[in-house]
Amino acid sequence: MPYKTIDLHCDSVSSLMDGKDLRIRVPGVHVDIPRLREGRVALQVFAAYVPASAGQAFAVANEKLDRIDAFSRSDERVAPVETAAELRAILAAEKTGIMAAVENGLAIENSLEKLEQLRRRNVRIMTLVHSEHNSWIASCTGTGSFCPDAESGEGLSRFGGQVVDAMNDLGIIPDLSHASESAFWDVIRRSKKPIIASHSCAYSLCVAGRNLTDEQLRALGDSGGLAGVNFFSAYLSEPCRLRYENNAGPSTPELHVPSSLIADHIDYMVNMAGEDCVALGSDFDGIPDLPEGVSGCEFFPVLEEELRSRGYTEKRIEKIFSANFLRVLEEWDN
Repeated sequence: MPYKTIDLHCDSVSSLMDGKDLRIRVPGVHVDIPRLREGRVALQVFAAYVPASAGQAFAVANEKLDRIDAFSRSDERVAPVETAAELRAILAAEKTGIMAAVENGLAIENSLEKLEQLRRRNVRIMTLVHSEHNSWIASCTGTGSFCPDAESGEGLSRFGGQVVDAMNDLGIIPDLSHASESAFWDVIRRSKKPIIASHSCAYSLCVAGRNLTDEQLRALGDSGGLAGVNFFSAYLSEPCRLRYENNAGPSTPELHVPSSLIADHIDYMVNMAGEDCVALGSDFDGIPDLPEGVSGCEFFPVLEEELRSRGYTEKRIEKIFSANFLRVLEEWDN
């Protein structure tokens, strides 16, 4: 029987904001309850994404958190999950847990009080930055305005250090997907608990700026952190990345992007950082192009079989699919 899956990142709140009923199968989306059940997903992290251009960023985040919370209580097949104890109960049941995250630290509007309010809304993960710099942390895209009063490097300001400290105190896991490399090093040195990069792949296999270098992967492994493998074709395939960066759009029939590339990145990241460091972070409903044969979260059992065919032990598969994040969450609960 396939293992139950934890997926560390999806943007499916956009479907909820568009009024789609994710309790039923919805054409054209990657995540809905029927697909979650087919994929044996035990926990789906829903990210409340705040665009860099958003005015009233805190209000935008809260509106999306409202939708996530309502969805998590809308059907007996799903339930909100905040703690490791609740996640363990979900893993033992035939339900899917929904965990709330915020994507883009812009949401706190430079206020530790607003960060605390997000935690009171059961937010457990915050992606610190997105496509543009925030005033207190640098993005890997290198655009926007970043305050240069860096405390320990060039990626995190003094206030940014206070944000990381507060997240450690509050129990909000810092997510460094989208962060600059300098910000990554500042945050991993600053955090007293393991951090994650919820939806990033291996830079050595595909040189997208969003992906993690060998040094970053090793640091995550050494510190007990996690990297969730992203399913976007342009972060998996170097030819596809080049096509996107040249503004040529999604892959075409002559540009073959097989789903086996997801397992290739898992292989590489396990070999580089260790089996305790790798997880899944699909980025479903937030990416424009998926590898062949991947239509949504029903793909997870197929990926499991691919890993098994490569000689992965049952213990290693279970770690990647669920146990590694459960371990990290338990550390952040304490």
